[in-house]
Amino acid sequence: MNTLNHITKVKIYEIQTFLDIPRKLSPLETLHIAFQPHNVNLIYNNMGKDEQTYIENLLKDASSTVNVNEDIKTTCKLTDQLGFFYKESTDEYIIDPIYLNKVNEYVFTGLYEYKDLDNDNKQLLKEFKKLDEKVRYNIEHTNLKDYLTTLKAKDIQNILKFYEFKNTSKLKKADAVKLINDTFFENNELLERVFNQFTNSTLFIFQSIYENDKNYTSNIDIASTVNDVQELTSPSQLFNYSFIFNYNARYNIVSIPYDALDFIDKYIQSTGGLESVIDDQIERIGTQKDNIFESLAEHSLISEIEDDLTGWDSLGDFDSLADSEDNFTKNDIIEAFEENNPDELDNSSLESVNIENYMDPEIRQNLVQEQLKHFKNDPKKQHYVTPLNIYIAITNLYGYASLERVSYLMKHLYNKEMTQNDIKDEIKDMGINRLVTIQNDMLLHPVIPLLTNSSDIDDPFKEFYVPDNLDELLTYVNNEYYERNTKLKQFIKFIRNNIKANDDIEKEKAVQYILFHLRIAPDEENAVEMMNNLIKEDKILPVPDKTLSKQIEKGWTHLRLWSTRGFTVQEILNSTK
Repeated sequence: MNTLNHITKVKIYEIQTFLDIPRKLSPLETLHIAFQPHNVNLIYNNMGKDEQTYIENLLKDASSTVNVNEDIKTTCKLTDQLGFFYKESTDEYIIDPIYLNKVNEYVFTGLYEYKDLDNDNKQLLKEFKKLDEKVRYNIEHTNLKDYLTTLKAKDIQNILKFYEFKNTSKLKKADAVKLINDTFFENNELLERVFNQFTNSTLFIFQSIYENDKNYTSNIDIASTVNDVQELTSPSQLFNYSFIFNYNARYNIVSIPYDALDFIDKYIQSTGGLESVIDDQIERIGTQKDNIFESLAEHSLISEIEDDLTGWDSLGDFDSLADSEDNFTKNDIIEAFEENNPDELDNSSLESVNIENYMDPEIRQNLVQEQLKHFKNDPKKQHYVTPLNIYIAITNLYGYASLERVSYLMKHLYNKEMTQNDIKDEIKDMGINRLVTIQNDMLLHPVIPLLTNSSDIDDPFKEFYVPDNLDELLTYVNNEYYERNTKLKQFIKFIRNNIKANDDIEKEKAVQYILFHLRIAPDEENAVEMMNNLIKEDKILPVPDKTLSKQIEKGWTHLRLWSTRGFTVQEILNSTK
């Protein structure tokens, strides 16, 4: 029995009321919207503490079933109110497994094993997927005029007043829409005025859409930002009359109409490219504290936007990325991988997958997600989900960790006793030696053997950064390299602007290479020396020592550094004050 079969019309009405979903929508559409990430988080955040605890305990329970006692209705009041608690037979009560799995996925980021779904529930998920495809198709094929037509007449008039259109007070809505649309595409004047209304937040949203392969993004949780930031009462305030943004509140998706995006792309290409436009906007906006932007970044799944990076399909010329001390080539890297992973595939597969895995955090993250999906879909391997997340998070946070440290973290944060041999055996059984590496009783990020000799790594069992809880550690599963702050973004931009490279792909790979090295630099002097070596080799443009030191201080000190055992330099400085 799936959710749609057991839920009553009264409960559908309750969901629509609670989530402000239009009454005209069908039960299927209502549930589809209710199970969107922002709404699942909203439901969970509105539960009482006892209900939240009970739901999490249900997820922690290794049992694949979700039978509960009728008395739980008094604890799980919101779950019951919305119809996700129901009677399955004479003396059996169930909390809806799709509902629980969605809470696990969106609230706990897949921390726990997923509950089993019967064929009816699996069929319902297929129906949801069809609706997803329909929603995204419609968004992808909406033009500016069609979008403006959906706005209220009052909103159209506000746009006209804001951009100082003349003699428009008596225009009918259809005529006003046509006027805005025609004026926008007539020349670049209105577009430039829209750009000049951008804040850090709208610039962030714009860049994430522009660099996407679609005209929309669902990776920025605007609903959570509106909920978090006191000065925001609605999404329209966030967009600040930037009418190119079409925000779909039901699905928490923001897009730019396809014809407007094409027009914007031509403008950007004619004015020096995206980086030039971004630079101009950052200079105009300034670097003042922006609570809205910080909230957007916090609730975003996009790490590359903060770093102004994009994913690439290949590594390009690896030799051009080498420095004088390491001078790595593709063959060196393949040999290093074979040495550390003798049971892996042949060289051809290493070149196509694993080298990219090392040097591109986005690709590695995708590989991790594929592995997690494989575990989640196999009942016999679902117990590997949380350990895999932990191993990935540890290597992302520290770069390298003694198995003694890993054992401690397992016990301290996950309440799981493991010996060093247990850890080795589990990683071997999981088959994840493309994602993490073990050498000399150390758990390593796979790039470490390429940057330093692992036998020289010292990892004393003390004075390393320890997350407060498992949830904090697991934030590093999807946040591999960078803390999101303006100083670090400016530092990465400084690196990119000074790299000598023939094309953008080489440039971005060089940025990644430099950042990896900086994370293991033991002090600021070493970091500056490394950059000077690249300048001497004519791989980076000459930069005055004073400027270079200032930039290193600005950005490198805010990296969560592997060389300082997971601390940032700034944290260490703060702790000694």
